[in-house]
Amino acid sequence: MRRAILAAILLAMCFDVALAAKRKPRPAPPPPPEYVPIPPPLIAVYNWTGFYVGSNVGGGWATAKSDFSAGGPVFASAKNSLEGVTGGFQLGYNWQNGPAVVGFEADYQFANQRGSLDAPPCPTPTCAVATSASYGQKMPWFGTVRGRVGHASDSWLAYVTAGYAYARLNTSATATAGATTVSVSQNEMRSGWTAGAGIEVALNRHWSAKMEYLYMDFGSRDVTWAFSGLPTINDRIRLYDNVVRGGLNYRF
Repeated sequence: MRRAILAAILLAMCFDVALAAKRKPRPAPPPPPEYVPIPPPLIAVYNWTGFYVGSNVGGGWATAKSDFSAGGPVFASAKNSLEGVTGGFQLGYNWQNGPAVVGFEADYQFANQRGSLDAPPCPTPTCAVATSASYGQKMPWFGTVRGRVGHASDSWLAYVTAGYAYARLNTSATATAGATTVSVSQNEMRSGWTAGAGIEVALNRHWSAKMEYLYMDFGSRDVTWAFSGLPTINDRIRLYDNVVRGGLNYRF
């Protein structure tokens, strides 16, 4: 009996070993997928290189400072303020290298800057006869040709600018001495220099808006007022102007 039980146990153990040998090992779990970071979206950087044309409108505050003399030292000085609206057109070209932007711009402006005043009278010892005068001045147009140097930050551009400036100055004067009154006028072309600064922002691929300040200095020039029957007056006029304007540019 014991032998039979022992034989049954050995048989069961052999059957279990054989069955285990036939079992296939469980496969290892697959490795987790490799993490691939998502790249940030590409952001287009604005490029300021290219030709552009545009228009502008603003205001000007000019000063014409006069020193009067009559064949001798200055006997009186006066300042005439010429204020008014300005507007015109500009064209230019920019080159961009990294954040640095250089270029040139030329503009032509129509202006309504005008002013008038009563000049200080010329005393009798200087002019032989007491002479009083009044005159009006206006700048009907001006223009500039300038270089520009700026720093770009994507769609923003801050810049400084300087170059050549020119303007038309029209003057009309009326002088009175006793019962004699004479009127004369003179138109002259002025040349000088300009400097300023501005900021421009791109609205889209082609359009941009800007704000700009310019100082223009046209130096001094002597104007002789020869009144028939009255003393000749020399007028040394120094002309300078301040302009603030906004504009739109179209870039090709």
